[in-house]
Amino acid sequence: MQTAFQPLCPFPQKSFGKIPPESTLIFNIDLLEIRNGPRSHESFQEMDLNDDWRLSKQEVKIYLKKEFEKHGAVVNDTQHDALVEDIFDKEDEDSDGFISAREFTYKHDEL
Repeated sequence: MQTAFQPLCPFPQKSFGKIPPESTLIFNIDLLEIRNGPRSHESFQEMDLNDDWRLSKQEVKIYLKKEFEKHGAVVNDTQHDALVEDIFDKEDEDSDGFISAREFTYKHDEL
């Protein structure tokens, strides 16, 4: 995909490094991946390891570790524990220790 920025956006009247004033900038963009967003039913099913329609802290932690490893990030247990606790503090609306399908589908942004 290719996109262009005309001279008025984003570099009007000034040079920017090697870019002269009034330049049209053209960027080539490669699409690397298309996947369902974090709120999808498919994502919930992937995380729900025991098919009980709710996510435990352990299931969320396992999912996060897999995602970190898949993208080459370092897995840090302490960091993951804190992240899981934060997720549950924000998303476990009824404080039952699980994120239900409803809580995940309509509210969850971090996963």
